[in-house]
Amino acid sequence: MSKELYLFFAAEIFLNVLTFILFYVDQQAHRRHPHHPHGVPSHILLTLAVLGGSLGELLGIIFLHHKRHHKEFTITLPILFVVQVIIIVTYLMGYFSDVVTSDGLVPA
Repeated sequence: MSKELYLFFAAEIFLNVLTFILFYVDQQAHRRHPHHPHGVPSHILLTLAVLGGSLGELLGIIFLHHKRHHKEFTITLPILFVVQVIIIVTYLMGYFSDVVTSDGLVPA
């Protein structure tokens, strides 16, 4: 794989870990101050999801049980995740089709 592809996957991992951590920080802030939350604004979390952190936020919903009743997260994030996976798979199929020759072998 190329250096750019490694950098892309490293950035995706970093972004998803960051969004999961911010989901946790937001959850803790809401637990400490339920009537006056000082957590991470929802628009920041949704922006990170659009930029590629949708998996981290979905895992935050599943494992932290946070934002489960907010439609902007429970509807938007799964759709966004599927769209991002389709985009990445489509890109990788094009990338690897350039690498593999017509007889199915990778050139040395």
